[in-house]
Amino acid sequence: MLTLLGGLALFLIGLKQASRALEALGGSSLRLWLSRATKGVVRAFGAGLLVTAIVQSGTALSVTVISLVEAGVLAVAEGLAMSMGAIAGGTVALQLAAFRVYDYALPIIAVGYFASLYKPLKDAGRAVAGIGLFFLGLDVMIRSLSPETQGPLMQLALQGVAENPLWMAALALAFTMLVHSSNAAVAMAMAFYVAGRIPLEAALAAVIGAGVGTTFTPLLASLEAGAAARRVAVGHLLWKLLVGLPLLFFLTPLGGWVAALGGGPARQVANAHTLFNLLAGLLALPFIPWLVRLLEKLVPERKQVIAPKYLSEEALGSPALALSLALREVIRISDHVLGMMADTVRILERGEGDIADVQAREEKVDRLTQAVVMYLARLQSQGESSGTAEKLLLLAGELEHLADQIRRLLKQQDKLRQQGLEFSPEGRAELSEAARRVYVRMQEAFTALATGNKQLAREVLAGRAETENYLQQLRLAHLARLQDQPESRASSAAHLDMLMTLDVIDAEVSRVAELVPGVYGEEDG
Repeated sequence: MLTLLGGLALFLIGLKQASRALEALGGSSLRLWLSRATKGVVRAFGAGLLVTAIVQSGTALSVTVISLVEAGVLAVAEGLAMSMGAIAGGTVALQLAAFRVYDYALPIIAVGYFASLYKPLKDAGRAVAGIGLFFLGLDVMIRSLSPETQGPLMQLALQGVAENPLWMAALALAFTMLVHSSNAAVAMAMAFYVAGRIPLEAALAAVIGAGVGTTFTPLLASLEAGAAARRVAVGHLLWKLLVGLPLLFFLTPLGGWVAALGGGPARQVANAHTLFNLLAGLLALPFIPWLVRLLEKLVPERKQVIAPKYLSEEALGSPALALSLALREVIRISDHVLGMMADTVRILERGEGDIADVQAREEKVDRLTQAVVMYLARLQSQGESSGTAEKLLLLAGELEHLADQIRRLLKQQDKLRQQGLEFSPEGRAELSEAARRVYVRMQEAFTALATGNKQLAREVLAGRAETENYLQQLRLAHLARLQDQPESRASSAAHLDMLMTLDVIDAEVSRVAELVPGVYGEEDG
């Protein structure tokens, strides 16, 4: 049994190392690209599928989706689709393992390790070595089952699983919750099936149990989050239960279908793992709007206490630690500002929407900014004055002003509607496109702030002149259009005001980017 568990440990270590190395190869651009997949559930599902197929950590990406929904970057519908796509994409690892490349695990590890010693290939080599490790772990598990299953206790347990595959589903579900990896649970089932210790039906039950179990980690991550993030996690769990539970009563015909697809035992389990998660996600797409409405009733908003998450009184005695915690709180504030802008872009695009979330986030930004300012003031009152503290104070002020300007955009639209007026379709399309451009630049600036990416910050600064010119051209084009469309003059003032506000927002986004080097210990310029 210890040999079996040792093989499992190798599998998990390899999977984790490969995932981290592959994510490092993608850099912060993967998260940024992922956060832009906000137009429609199909695109969000595809983005989750593709990114996880690259980084091979479906559970980790599902947790990232929870944070994006919490920050307002993704809506609940897109978050649900992306989370389901992420789990489906994470099945690629076992598809590779089913090619019996685990027979060549040690050479793969050797190639990866020695490649990682060469600095330009460090991450790629670590990824290859990690892949070799989880292949080796699977090989060890398969080989260990022959002597291990001779014991009477193991024989009795396997006989019970063979007679009632539902036990295997329950075990796989519990195991996945414990190790936070459906791949690990399915790899165990694959090893047992390849060794001839369980029937295909039991392996399929494990696939279904693991598919449901993998939704519990995002659920735990969402417990302290807002209602939107909790709805994504609960919705994913409910859908997997809805799809998976009925299948447990049709394991025999499912086994015949999977076997008909061809391939050896390992391939059959890998195919079942991929197909269950892929088809469950695809089947969900047309029902997501209905599911979101149901979740709004099942997971209502709850009043949250607005309080700093990272600021610690004890840390004031250690200036470096206190500044680090203040930076984390400022980054948290930037997430709320980005969420406000994301909601505003969607409202402008659709011409309608609930602005309550925007107002709630603005209140959070105000409260948290005040807390950061007071915290840094107390630090400086102890004689601990530094350029970093001053930059953080400036950043907090910029973020608070950004929140005010974003809220002003919606107030300008509301004021027009109170007069019984509306933007023309052309005017609304122009405003929403301008807002989205500014939003993308805000994403880049805040990513630079969160990661300390000074090159990205410089790119944001370099793009300011182009965006300023773009907004100026829109104002001129709008004024020219009034000559041909007199009926648009009623909304002209609001339209121009909103373009001016977007210009102010973009200028403040550039100031945030300008402060990034100073926050990370370098002087501006």
